[in-house]
Amino acid sequence: MQIQQMAFVLVALMIFFGMVALVYFSVRIGNLKGEAESLGQERAKELARAFASAPELQGDCSSCIDFDKALVLKEKFDNEYKGLWKVSYLAIQKVYPYSTAKECTKANYPECSTLTLINGTVGTAQGAFVNICRYVPDHGGYVKCELGKIFVSVENP
Repeated sequence: MQIQQMAFVLVALMIFFGMVALVYFSVRIGNLKGEAESLGQERAKELARAFASAPELQGDCSSCIDFDKALVLKEKFDNEYKGLWKVSYLAIQKVYPYSTAKECTKANYPECSTLTLINGTVGTAQGAFVNICRYVPDHGGYVKCELGKIFVSVENP
């Protein structure tokens, strides 16, 4: 009789520890999903800061974006530069001075506010402030810089 009782106690202990392990692993998996999203957002923030000094977008200054280059890159992006960056969304927005026009094209440039290079809808876009410079041919030609923000959203791994 005592052997049978001991067997029941051991089975009950095994079931209890199995249930505790199930709860622990379900909580841990839930935390991993949150950590993965957090790491993705941090990666997007770092990429947004790094794009200001990317040679494809960089102007004459060390940490500014040449808006003229970015506009040309947008036109060639779908064909020639599609796999250049592993991001799902990349946009440059003028913050100051604000313009009422929305998306930048050759027709409304420079009277526009947003230039979308890669248009995807994965995750939350993270941003960083940058200088946006462009060449103005008036009065002998000069470089005009404005305040902007670059937005990046990374692809899901």
